[in-house]
Amino acid sequence: MATLVLTVVGGIVGGPVGAAIGAAVGQQVDAAIFKPKGREGPRLADLKVQASTYGQQIPQLFGTMRVAGSVIWATDLIERRAKSGGGKGRPSMTEYSYAASLAVALSSRPIRAIRRIWADGNLLRGSSGTFQERCTFRWYAGGTDQTVDPLIASAVGMASASAFRGTAYAVFEELELANFGNRIPSLTFEVEADAGAVDAGIVGNALLGEAGRCSGRWPFMGYAASGDRARDALAPLFEADAMRLASDPGGWHLAPAGVGAPPVALADFRETRRAETASDRVEQSRAALSSLPGLIRLRHYEPGRDYQLGQQASAVAGGGVREERIDLPAVLAAGSARALAQQLAAAVADGREAAVWQADLGALALPVGGIVTLADGSAWRLASRSVRESDVRIELRRHQPLPGHIMPADPGTPVSPPDWADATGMVRLFDLPSLGSPAASVPQLVVAGAGSNDGWRGADCWIVPEPGSEPVPVGGLRPAAALGALSEPLAAGSALLFDLANAAVVTMVNPAMTLESVDDARLLGGANRAMLGGELMQFGVAEALAPGVWRLSRLLRGRAGTDAGTHAAGDAFVLLDDPALLPLPADVARWAESGTAILQWAARNATSLEDVDVPGGAQAVRPLAPVHGQARPDGAGGIAIAWIRRSRIDPGWRDHVDMPLDESREAWRVALTPAVPGIGPWECPSTSLRIDAAVIAALPPGCAVEICQLGDFAISAPLTLPLK
Repeated sequence: MATLVLTVVGGIVGGPVGAAIGAAVGQQVDAAIFKPKGREGPRLADLKVQASTYGQQIPQLFGTMRVAGSVIWATDLIERRAKSGGGKGRPSMTEYSYAASLAVALSSRPIRAIRRIWADGNLLRGSSGTFQERCTFRWYAGGTDQTVDPLIASAVGMASASAFRGTAYAVFEELELANFGNRIPSLTFEVEADAGAVDAGIVGNALLGEAGRCSGRWPFMGYAASGDRARDALAPLFEADAMRLASDPGGWHLAPAGVGAPPVALADFRETRRAETASDRVEQSRAALSSLPGLIRLRHYEPGRDYQLGQQASAVAGGGVREERIDLPAVLAAGSARALAQQLAAAVADGREAAVWQADLGALALPVGGIVTLADGSAWRLASRSVRESDVRIELRRHQPLPGHIMPADPGTPVSPPDWADATGMVRLFDLPSLGSPAASVPQLVVAGAGSNDGWRGADCWIVPEPGSEPVPVGGLRPAAALGALSEPLAAGSALLFDLANAAVVTMVNPAMTLESVDDARLLGGANRAMLGGELMQFGVAEALAPGVWRLSRLLRGRAGTDAGTHAAGDAFVLLDDPALLPLPADVARWAESGTAILQWAARNATSLEDVDVPGGAQAVRPLAPVHGQARPDGAGGIAIAWIRRSRIDPGWRDHVDMPLDESREAWRVALTPAVPGIGPWECPSTSLRIDAAVIAALPPGCAVEICQLGDFAISAPLTLPLK
């Protein structure tokens, strides 16, 4: 376009000569604007961003690298619906969850293993190999004989499915997306392609397909090679290792500068064996120091920081103000990267001074790329040579030796998600008393779970109503704030006073769990409520004895009418004021009354099930045992029995106020123990009973009465009073 326009304009202004000048200028402009894009090798950013673009190049991995890869196959989002509730006039709730299946290509060179996996920067799979989200995972090493993945074959048909032979890839089957905003997360993989470190020689020989053609000096923990040509893929690595074309009796090869045979004297390769003279130096040049960069910045991947970008800098002695940045898509520890940066800074001056020497045919035996020394002791690298008849000229470049002292380097503080070992989970089910108002009409059962470290992600739970029946899902379980077990036996205490004589020593499932002390005002206000076995208690003082081991004292025992009896070591302990506890729905909790129900649970993304017996005590619906029983003579030979009712609604103390009735009616049963045929039991509508003299006279010695409240759903524990 510019050629045409400027040709016309030049012809108008200057005639044929102007048209020619305009055409020439226009051609240069068009060449600058429309020139084809240059070829590019691997870039650091290419290994961090997951892509799914057609034609996206898949790198060849060496050593151990962290790469994002390319999505080569995926399904649409898989939607699941779960409906809950909706009974007795209550609205139902429908919850939706999503999953996806996909395949991600990682390397166009075979690999050995896939280790850690990150999703949106957080660990999806740690070094233990356990996934944090539900999925089925498979990977293929990239061999030429690998089979078709069964999921891909089932989705597109065996005839249309590709095995992606020669490409290492990973397959996720139904990866749960709830924690990723219901979208496919950005995945990165730690891939091991080779067992140990690699260097430029190993990479070059693999890409060029010629064993022994390249030799390297600097070891890299990993390297990703990509580019339109092998030259583009090797250029960053060869630049960092100062690779040079060299010759030896076996032929031409690539080797780092200064590596190979020891330096030789130039005078030893003259036919005449004469000393060097000034006339032998045909030409000599030296570049200005200001033309050199003043600072070399090397960017790389830092393994100590989960392969995040690292940077090391080294100053060039006598250099100018210009900085030179080198992006190396390789894995280097901070110390190794600092040493390499210093080497690159020193190598900047290598070849700054050049000289052309006149030699004879004996110089043909000198290896190109080798180091030669002159009579003054200076070291030079033989860069090239030219031969015309018997005239031999060699080009020498001043050799700059590598620094002998390498300064230490600090990779910086890593900001990495914790990589937890596999946690051992524990799930317990607790039978709570009735708490609050109105009184409970079904058993109050809560499930608590935790793992041995913070990496435990919870569990899925099911209830089996009776042996052989179908399990009913009850929901997912999150890690509890404080779950453990009693370490030492605990003696019985009083439910009426502070228990200052006993202390409960509990061991937490997770040593990171903590408990806190509270003052009496907060304690009496309901703080630090905990279930220990079947007893609801509170503690005022929590003292850490060891990591995860706590001594609990200043106890309030037997809260909400529970039994403040003895406890054996191993009884489960849980802190109740925790939103992570999972209460069982009312229709499911009723199955506990049968005494045959079982709780089954499995850790997230695990396949093994564990069983927990469901307690059948149903404390929440059982009336509290009466108190303050009295049996007094009535003056006519009989006995007048009286007692005080308690309530499940409000177990606290209220002066001069009767406890509210927590049942639809008040009914009592009084029975003799041991039972006497033909006498009792008695049904009472109030908290008193009179037994006449004739009945008392017929009772055997040692006879007593048991007083139980008849509730709407259960019978209370008995209050026993001796009669004779």
